[in-house]
Amino acid sequence: MKLLLSLLIFLSSTLLHAALPSNTKIAFVPDIHFHDIYGDFADAGFKGIELIKGTAPVSIRSMQAQIHSTRLFNENYFALIATLDDIAAKGVKLVALPGDFSDDGQPVHLNGLNVILDNYAKKYGMRFFAIPGNHDPVKPFKSAGGKADFLGAQGQQVGIYSTDHPYCENVSGENHWLICSDKIAHAGYKEIVEIMAPFGLMPNSRDILWETPFGKGAALAERSYMQCAENDKTRCSTVPDSSYLVEPIPGLWLLAIDANVYIPALKNGVLQFQGSGNAGYNKVLTEKPFLLSWITQVVQRAKAENKTLIAFSHFPMGEFYDGQTQSIKSLFGESAFQLAREPELNTRKLLAETGLKLHIGGHMHMNDTSVIETEHNTLFNIQAPSIAAYRPAYKLVTLDKQFAKVDTITIDDVPHFDRLFSAYQIEHDYLIKNHPEQVWDKRILTAKDYHSYSKLHLQALAKWRFIPREWPQSVRDEVLNMTLLDAIVLFNSDGQLTEAQQQDLQTKTIFDFITDFYLVRNAGSLAFTDITQSTRQSYQTMAKLLNNNTKCAASNDNKGKNICQLKSALTQAFSIYDNLNHALPDQCLIIDMSAKMALRDCTAN
Repeated sequence: MKLLLSLLIFLSSTLLHAALPSNTKIAFVPDIHFHDIYGDFADAGFKGIELIKGTAPVSIRSMQAQIHSTRLFNENYFALIATLDDIAAKGVKLVALPGDFSDDGQPVHLNGLNVILDNYAKKYGMRFFAIPGNHDPVKPFKSAGGKADFLGAQGQQVGIYSTDHPYCENVSGENHWLICSDKIAHAGYKEIVEIMAPFGLMPNSRDILWETPFGKGAALAERSYMQCAENDKTRCSTVPDSSYLVEPIPGLWLLAIDANVYIPALKNGVLQFQGSGNAGYNKVLTEKPFLLSWITQVVQRAKAENKTLIAFSHFPMGEFYDGQTQSIKSLFGESAFQLAREPELNTRKLLAETGLKLHIGGHMHMNDTSVIETEHNTLFNIQAPSIAAYRPAYKLVTLDKQFAKVDTITIDDVPHFDRLFSAYQIEHDYLIKNHPEQVWDKRILTAKDYHSYSKLHLQALAKWRFIPREWPQSVRDEVLNMTLLDAIVLFNSDGQLTEAQQQDLQTKTIFDFITDFYLVRNAGSLAFTDITQSTRQSYQTMAKLLNNNTKCAASNDNKGKNICQLKSALTQAFSIYDNLNHALPDQCLIIDMSAKMALRDCTAN
């Protein structure tokens, strides 16, 4: 008996301090924004669209809705399958989902996602570890939801809302544009954890370790904190936090951080929660300080027990504009480019001081690398791109001793990505006839692969959303459709140009530059595939000409003053773009997580 007890103690101690096997791989796939295109609303009266006679109809959002959104709604269904197939082909068994795995936490999409993940888990032995983002519980508790832009069979838009939504509560008579179904309500933590329980949010018997900031208890009632109203600190509510630490294989700790913060305000005697999209880690410090204490403790334990620790959450821990934040604020304004989502410098430093070394985040749909250095630690923040936006990709982390190799795996070829194009054609025809002012560029339906489709989507998004919202009016009104050469001539700078430079600058417009600006902003160096070397050279020439000619030789009237302001704006824009082009490595990098904490570019290898 004593021998058996000693053996058990030995095995337990060996497992507790087991080193991680070499070449352990974890895929990180944030911002799937999964929309189940085969979600069935027939019981509520919405039949969807039958693409091919005899096949299951699809319930999809309109193209008009997609080109006004930073994410695709429909094609990411196929992109997820292609991504999981790619992960399976690489033999990767561990897959982390850093938030926004669903589209607004709607049961129809959560259940569809559950089925797909469960199939891959059974077929390939994959294990999935999810943590919610701001689109998973839109609010911490179940609430009314819906969308106004589902695509009807005739090309018209149809609204589908939950039965407790005001549209459905006040419905009278026959409304052809309105469908009411609780399948599209916004789930809260309770419903999301119930559906996604097998994917990390609840303990699994295969886990060597599973715990939360609150202990070993798994019930949401045991995983909660107090959140008080912004305008009345005496009115508070208990809110769940779904963070967890898991050891899925010996030696590996995955730290899943729920950085959602939903701050309520007291309105008409009722607590009404705000969304968490712009809160992030800045609000974690003030509203959920227990998370920082917990992270610090986990880091210390991991070191003591010889565990390799990787953290992931939905929100970025580092800045994501390659040191250009102040320049962006100067040109575009304090709140432009979703700057509210960037952790403040003090926030970044406090996160680094926890001792954490590697964090993978999402939320921004960007491919980026940032480093936060403090006196005692260096924290590497990896922004993983979304498969639902340009440029679709995921991050693959390979662990070997103290080294972490981070590869960016693009999802360029997606089978069936164009399956819905015939439905979009019907929509396009409908808009031409009924709403010509809303007609979108049909060239998006000529995309040859998912990569080019996502690029055309971002270009349309720049036209319909980014440029009108973010760029100075002077740029929009005066030079948007000018060639780069025309702009230089406008600023009286043409005398500096060689004939070759003039030819280069004649081939591109300011609009071309702005759309390429967004490609690089989103995808980092992954965008270079879509911007030719000659085009990049033209932009470099333009940047040098604007920077070198600091004087504005214009008249003193208002027109001259406006031209000088315009030149200043473009000078800043080209400078920001140039700096985004010379950022830290973001395609393949090797991080030394030892005391040296170095980063090396491995793209060439």
